[in-house]
Amino acid sequence: MAGVTSDRQAGDREAGDPQPVFVPAHTGRRLDFLGVTHRLTSEQSEGSIYIFESAFEPGTGNRLHVHSREDEIAYVLEGALEVRLPDRSAVLEAGGVGRLPKNLPHAIRNPLTTPSRYLFLAVPGGLDRWFDALAAANDDGSLDEALYRKLSRDFGIGWLE
Repeated sequence: MAGVTSDRQAGDREAGDPQPVFVPAHTGRRLDFLGVTHRLTSEQSEGSIYIFESAFEPGTGNRLHVHSREDEIAYVLEGALEVRLPDRSAVLEAGGVGRLPKNLPHAIRNPLTTPSRYLFLAVPGGLDRWFDALAAANDDGSLDEALYRKLSRDFGIGWLE
């Protein structure tokens, strides 16, 4: 903008500025019963994004659901991902990317006869807290369908089937 000056030089950081985060390979909390590994948590990104790796065995996935808080971006690392929407389905192969805006009902699954791996981004962050709540309830033995649905509602996820 014309007429705007600043004493800051390119690259200068001030207290309170977002800080860079570097996550080493092969790290992150693994939630085995969900097949999810946290790669960059909401806390690490100051709430801006959550990145997780997920693996689906052949023919497995999740039911039709909708997120009211975050967009999801899926990147297929290995294998394929079938995305079912209300009006159509799409299959992404390794290297493919799909964006699922919030409030769009969708289901995802591995359509292959071999395991598949994915990298998901949830924007803004927060979805990791749902995974952590499910893991804690599973670990203490309290997770049942009713609690699963309650925790989902608490985190803005509605199950449609």
